[in-house]
Amino acid sequence: MRILVVGATGFLGRAVVEYFDKQGADVLAIVRDLGSARTLLGSTVQLVDWTVLDSSVLEGSDAVINFAGASIAKGRWTERRKRQLHSSRVEPTRRIVEVIAQCTRPPRVLLNASAVGYYGHRGDEILTERSTKGEGFLADLCAEWEAAACQAEPYCRVVRMRLGVVLGQGGGMLAQLVPIVSRLGAVIPGTGKQWVSWISQMDVSRATAWLIEQENISGAVNLVAPEPVTMETFMRSLAEFYHRPVWFRVPEVVLRLVLGQMATTLTDSTRAVPACLQQGGFDFHDGIISQFFAHSRTSS
Repeated sequence: MRILVVGATGFLGRAVVEYFDKQGADVLAIVRDLGSARTLLGSTVQLVDWTVLDSSVLEGSDAVINFAGASIAKGRWTERRKRQLHSSRVEPTRRIVEVIAQCTRPPRVLLNASAVGYYGHRGDEILTERSTKGEGFLADLCAEWEAAACQAEPYCRVVRMRLGVVLGQGGGMLAQLVPIVSRLGAVIPGTGKQWVSWISQMDVSRATAWLIEQENISGAVNLVAPEPVTMETFMRSLAEFYHRPVWFRVPEVVLRLVLGQMATTLTDSTRAVPACLQQGGFDFHDGIISQFFAHSRTSS
């Protein structure tokens, strides 16, 4: 199996590259910095410079997996930062589609990252892949990102992976929370009643491999665990894992003063469920939050 990964040196990209490499796949990492990529990804993964990406690289491959994009959670969302978040996602996706269109034998599938931010702030509403787009910066960003990926549909199957909060070592939300919670304890952002749709890093890799094989599945797919949790449940579970207390709630107005519009990543409620994965029979490694922390304790 020949797999190409764009955004291969990021939190998710590294995990997916390692997963497929261990499975014995022929993995090509499309990267911008060959030197740092070699250090991060090891010697067995083939590297391709993003600037020379052309149809000869993609020709006849089994899958292109696109995780390109600057981190949503780093830095306040100034207008400049918003433009960067947009361009780092939409422009690489458009370029990938252009190259796919030039292929004589296009990849079998384009698996393009998106996020459950597509649904916006929806309270207690249960959100499946059929749910409508929400409002706000993240919802608009995800919609444009997905629209760019859909331009590849005349040439190959396209799966739009709407990712929840990804939990795992080496990045994501936990990389920001663990240094604080493990030493000082936790606080609860906002009311704590907002829903967090999460998925383990392991299940992202496993679901990606599963989706490559499911030739009947295309379009939007929620990559989230079957049981979303409230923010309060999540923070209490994290504090319990490190045997630390939960101190108090931080009002949303305070979060907005400190983080600006980026505070919505902590206060918006998105109760997404993996209808497509469950209907297709995907078996989660970490189906509930207690399983994730139990597996984390075993592997640590």
